[in-house]
Amino acid sequence: MQHSTVISKVNLSRFDGLVIAALLGLALGTLLFIWRGNSVGLQVIATSPADGAQNVSARSEIRITFDQPLVAGGDWLTLTPAVSGTTRWQGETLIFSPQQPLAANTGYAVHLAAGVAGQPGSMLKQPLDWQFRTRSPQLLFIGPDEAGSDQLFAIDPADGERQQLTTEPLGVFDYQLSPDGATIAYSAVREDGGSDLWAIDPADGRRRLLLACTEAMCSGATWASDGQRLLFEKRNLPVPGAAPGPPRLWWLDVAGGAAAAMFEDTQELGYGATWSPDGEWLAYVAPSSQGVQVLNLRDERSMILPSRMGGLAVWSPGGGTFLVTDIQASEAGFAVHLLKATPGGGELIDLTGQGEPVEDSSPAWSPDGEWIAFCRKVAGAAMGKQIWLMSADGSDAHFLTNEPDIHHGLPRWSPDGQTLAYQRTPLTQVNASPTLWLMDVASGQARQVVDNGNRPYWLP
Repeated sequence: MQHSTVISKVNLSRFDGLVIAALLGLALGTLLFIWRGNSVGLQVIATSPADGAQNVSARSEIRITFDQPLVAGGDWLTLTPAVSGTTRWQGETLIFSPQQPLAANTGYAVHLAAGVAGQPGSMLKQPLDWQFRTRSPQLLFIGPDEAGSDQLFAIDPADGERQQLTTEPLGVFDYQLSPDGATIAYSAVREDGGSDLWAIDPADGRRRLLLACTEAMCSGATWASDGQRLLFEKRNLPVPGAAPGPPRLWWLDVAGGAAAAMFEDTQELGYGATWSPDGEWLAYVAPSSQGVQVLNLRDERSMILPSRMGGLAVWSPGGGTFLVTDIQASEAGFAVHLLKATPGGGELIDLTGQGEPVEDSSPAWSPDGEWIAFCRKVAGAAMGKQIWLMSADGSDAHFLTNEPDIHHGLPRWSPDGQTLAYQRTPLTQVNASPTLWLMDVASGQARQVVDNGNRPYWLP
């Protein structure tokens, strides 16, 4: 028994020694890893925009991705020309968000100071410098290609150079630009009458399928402020070629492609979703309530605003207020007024003015939030709507166009707030196609830039 016991003790001691040796090796490896990390320092994996990038959107954020998670803190990034903004940290990525859009057609130098801290204990040893250049604003629009199918185009207002962005066999139904200006989500028509959601990079033309909408028409995509999610309208097709059913709102994860109905009751209708700029509020047209439903996505507060016109909520640049349209009583029997509201409560302010016998629509905030461009005509009159301008409180309302035989629509402010793009369609011509025009707001001078196009939107 003693001999056997001795053998067991010897074997146990050898095992312990192996364990201790392994632990010591692991500890030494960890120390070597930390020492090497501290010696080599935090490493930059990628920058966005990339060094030397051209035609960068003026809405772009500056992103630097490192080889390990970061320790938040410090103002490490500067741009020349100087740009004010905020810095945040997401895992391995440092993100600088400009307070205002970058200047158009401008070269920027970016300086990342040494000292950015990573985990565990490493830091950026050497500063990093790179450059990029923003593009001149272009105008996006939908127009016919050589075969007559509606495609997405971009045009440079300065020289009139036009670029066809899509080549969908049956055309594009609608589109929307992402908040950072780097991606366009659009709806491509299929042979069965449905449509799928696609994304395209306007800088290089690369496209990818976001969602194949089997036996359905998917359209009306609207981006969340973080650019990670979309809300879209889904209309089921009873049979191929039949008219699509009523709209229901669905979520889409842009990166993963997963889609889900917005409401637990999958039969609840909704369309025309718009987000507040900070992503806290969501508004959509709720047919069952004959109004606009406004939801707070953080604390689930909600409100309903009357809007029997079914118009979209249009958010101010700061997100503190939004505009809706609704039918009001007037001497002519009815009128359509612009109403301003505050999310979460507060009274509705009639910007049009009580008793005005007019029809107002298509409001658009100037980039600084000081002015509202909109369309107006006398209620019930056989005339085209005109482009009007008012201050944000409804005062100083005046017309910019005065052509009763021309219908004007969809005013869109340029990124610098100096120019309005809009549609212009003659009412006296049979089957007239809309043309796109630009107006200098200060001088009132206008010029045509597209002879057959609709749905203008600025590409910053």
